[in-house]
Amino acid sequence: MKLVDYTDSQLAEAVSAFDARFGEMERVLWCLSVNSRAGLLAGESSPALKALVWSIKGWWGVQGVRSETKAQMARALAESLTWSPVLFGPVLEYGAESARYACDRVADLVSDSMALGVPRREYSLASKVLHWIMPWRVPVYDSFVRGILGVPASWDHPQAYSRVAAEVFALAGTMSGDSAWMGSLEPRSPLRALDKLTWWLGGGSTGAAAGVRDPWQIPRQLGLRCP
Repeated sequence: MKLVDYTDSQLAEAVSAFDARFGEMERVLWCLSVNSRAGLLAGESSPALKALVWSIKGWWGVQGVRSETKAQMARALAESLTWSPVLFGPVLEYGAESARYACDRVADLVSDSMALGVPRREYSLASKVLHWIMPWRVPVYDSFVRGILGVPASWDHPQAYSRVAAEVFALAGTMSGDSAWMGSLEPRSPLRALDKLTWWLGGGSTGAAAGVRDPWQIPRQLGLRCP
């Protein structure tokens, strides 16, 4: 069954179930994302940005990532990409260049991270981190997304992510209004809702993933104010 075949009621039910299990983790990741913005605009790798990278890695089970990647990818984000406030905000419509922009940014972060010492192409982690920083502009890439969108497992990451981005933006283009099924948690972006759906409907609902006992420990330790 394809995502376009689900009714709004079914979509709302899946998003609601995801949020019920992982809502506090979602709120903390959004807190870390918002608190990363000032450092990114200044070209600095902040504690909030490093915490965002490592929380995504740990909470969502990105396998085989070395501990040094935390600082290396955060530095690549801050120093190698050009940031402006508009990149953090909503996109009301998705045109032909949306998928290309996402693919280029993920590829840039992968290569820039490797230039700083990351030993392999961390496509999944890079897409997830950029997704949380720019939730209206970069779709998530992982096995759940590939599976539910029918992307062949044999495809190399750049080709596979290009297909994922094209299909996710095509879906988002039909969902970019004020759709109640996307739930109430920020960021209320079609791409965030679609990631929840692909994870939940792609097998996450029957898996053993468990919520973090106290995700707010991280913002408390960093002394962050959260939206």
